[in-house]
Amino acid sequence: MELHLQTFGSKLRVKDGIFKITKPDISGAGLHEEEEYAAHQVKTLLLQSGTSVSVDALILALEQDTDLLVLDRLGNPLGRLLSNRPTSTLTIWKNQLDVSLTTEAARVAKGWVEDKIRGRIQYLQGLKNHRSDTKQRRIEQAEAEMSDVLARLHRLPVREADKTAASIRGLEGTAGKHYLSVLNDLLPEEYRFNGRSTQPAEDMFNAFLNYGYGILYRKVERALVLAGVHPYIGFMHSDGYQRTSMVFDFIEPFRVWVDAVVLKLFFSKLPNRQHVQPHGGDGLWLNTLGTRLLNSAFNKFIQEEKQMLEGRWHTLEHTLTESARRFASWLLGRNRIAEAVA
Repeated sequence: MELHLQTFGSKLRVKDGIFKITKPDISGAGLHEEEEYAAHQVKTLLLQSGTSVSVDALILALEQDTDLLVLDRLGNPLGRLLSNRPTSTLTIWKNQLDVSLTTEAARVAKGWVEDKIRGRIQYLQGLKNHRSDTKQRRIEQAEAEMSDVLARLHRLPVREADKTAASIRGLEGTAGKHYLSVLNDLLPEEYRFNGRSTQPAEDMFNAFLNYGYGILYRKVERALVLAGVHPYIGFMHSDGYQRTSMVFDFIEPFRVWVDAVVLKLFFSKLPNRQHVQPHGGDGLWLNTLGTRLLNSAFNKFIQEEKQMLEGRWHTLEHTLTESARRFASWLLGRNRIAEAVA
């Protein structure tokens, strides 16, 4: 069971060895809501900004090996409380660090990038429906170009980690250029752009992409942290101070979700100049109206669209959570493999 304290003023306490949550009555009538949960049933506690927890509740969570995470006001993870006793989370981190120092890390990262390119090719195939012959041929051309890059990436030998990572990024960039080029050709003429631009965007389309990837970034980080994966120990993106390298690695196969949502908005001609504001000279950022439009569309998309994952259909939101959990299980399993070999 997962308990999420997010209502402002909510309190987590302990009563007779049981977690007790009190939710305030904001009307002022004093009709506070109270809920009680057996400690052994609670696997995860999520404490959001504006809530409070007693030390006794923290001690009980540690005794029960309950995973306790602190979130900011937007629900993004800031940190977690760990027991001094060894836990599966510590084993995952240890194994994650061990893998990151080997060529196996590059092989895993290569697989994520292959999945990214493969997913974008599949997305383009779906865009051919109800398109003119000219646009269908343009999509097929991009598919062929990206498939060629995908084949080259698949054949890429994994030897020295740094050199392999650089080669992966180079091929990924080539596939990305083919992909963005065909998206640009498919857009209504008033939305077309001159290449990828970030921090800030040079056009409205890239402004929406940038913010969309930011939404996805936060969701990926949360999924990894909840699964016990350390967001700062990367496999391909270099580690650095306050750089969540694993998030940048793990996000790759899921970027196409943002592409699909943003393209749908632009195909429907919903975005306009009222959704962006100037930033950094000629740059553009989404304003409140723009962020509201994209947040609503993206959350609806991942909660309603489904994807096959190992023989079962899941919502995209669940697919992300489950993918992070399976990655954590793979890292945890490496410890059992090492013990068997020893």
